[in-house]
Amino acid sequence: MATKKTKKNIVEKVADNALGLANKANDFALSTTEKAFDVSIGLGYKSLDLTSKVVKKGLDITAAQQELVFDALYGIKKRIVKN
Repeated sequence: MATKKTKKNIVEKVADNALGLANKANDFALSTTEKAFDVSIGLGYKSLDLTSKVVKKGLDITAAQQELVFDALYGIKKRIVKN
């Protein structure tokens, strides 16, 4: 039969192994989460940049169309004033 000291050593070894495995699992989960977060932030910045470019081009197109409308209105105004 095992002595009390031997039982304690076995329990301590099992507890140490369990703690080591738990630490490894925690480190893995943390590093995986950090990688996922970094990728998400990177994609967010890329999306924001793309969205900014699209909005800017849209505003440029809108400004050009607005200029056409005002030029047409100015032309009509000149004709009306002449008559």
